[in-house]
Amino acid sequence: MEPTAPQSPRKVKIAYYSVNDPLDRRSWSGITYYLGQSLQRNIGEVDFLGPVKFPRWLDKVLRGMAKLTRLFFGTEYYTKYSFVQNWYSTRFLKRKMKGKDYDFIVGPASSPALAGLDTDLPIIAVHDATFHLLSNYYKEFDKASKISKWEGEKLEKRALPKSSFIVYSSHWAANSAMNHYGIAKDKILITPLGANMDYAPSKDIIFEKEKNKELTLLYLAVEWERKGGAIAFEAMKELHEKHGIKARLIVCGCVPPDSFQHSHLRVIPFLNKNKKEDHDLFVELLSTSHFLILPTRADCSLLVACESNAYGMPAIATATGGVPDVVKNDINGYCLDYEARGDKYADVIASLYTDKQRYHRLIISSRQRYEDELNWDKWAERFRDVYPKVLSAHKRSS
Repeated sequence: MEPTAPQSPRKVKIAYYSVNDPLDRRSWSGITYYLGQSLQRNIGEVDFLGPVKFPRWLDKVLRGMAKLTRLFFGTEYYTKYSFVQNWYSTRFLKRKMKGKDYDFIVGPASSPALAGLDTDLPIIAVHDATFHLLSNYYKEFDKASKISKWEGEKLEKRALPKSSFIVYSSHWAANSAMNHYGIAKDKILITPLGANMDYAPSKDIIFEKEKNKELTLLYLAVEWERKGGAIAFEAMKELHEKHGIKARLIVCGCVPPDSFQHSHLRVIPFLNKNKKEDHDLFVELLSTSHFLILPTRADCSLLVACESNAYGMPAIATATGGVPDVVKNDINGYCLDYEARGDKYADVIASLYTDKQRYHRLIISSRQRYEDELNWDKWAERFRDVYPKVLSAHKRSS
């Protein structure tokens, strides 16, 4: 009798529970797409359930509520956190799951829609913040109506306990889950997210920036104010005036207000990386700029630092939100105090740039941090250590 060939282990089947389009690179700043692709590549078979297609009547009702709230109370009603929208999202996604066999559910930033889900499957949620943090951190919530804040908090309180396990991208977010929502520490994994890139650049390219004789700072962001554009501009001026370094600041992704003018300021309002010429310019910027400078005022994570590190570019950012879990001092950049202005950023940058050996080491360690921690395959490795334990625990409890 012929010996039976060993069978390869069965791939786990994952229900990817996302309200937004999981195949759209813009969903949740690209995280939903790249997380889903990483699970598909490294973990198992992924059934992408989203996007939720809302009926016209519901869209009209929610738009009407938002308009009335703005008109009568001068506040904003955020439909993302409404009970009605999330009731429909849950109904829609559950219907797509009907009759299918899954091992577990992965919900990326889906707390509102998970709040009403009743299922026998274990749920693994992936987040970069809690609602409590978001509503007390981002300026947009200053305008939020009381009902939006109440609904958002209620949905979070219902959703988190339903999760068998939660992956948070920072200690900042995980501590909020434990302290404000009472989530047990043993139900949480803290690990940074990955760079939203389709491939890693060659290692050789990381030293291209050392051939650039003009100190070049890259401000890569779509929001000027929230990402600290004014402070980055101050830093460039301080390098000129205080340190005598003719630094250049490249602003890519947004347009500064007219008051920010300088002969060493270059503005690239938008790059479409799907176009070859734009993609080539993007690669050139990341390869030849010396520092990513983002004195951000609020960030749950600093995904662009993961990308810059892939090109060996250290990030100079702010110790706020989840940023310190991404940017480690003297490894892949520096996090400055929230109160620091342009002069402090200029001091750090000048000190690093003028010490060529130290800067060379920082290029190498920035790339190494990307390879060791800040890519989606590494994220999947850590996830692979977790989900079998989640399945075993769920099976025992069932």
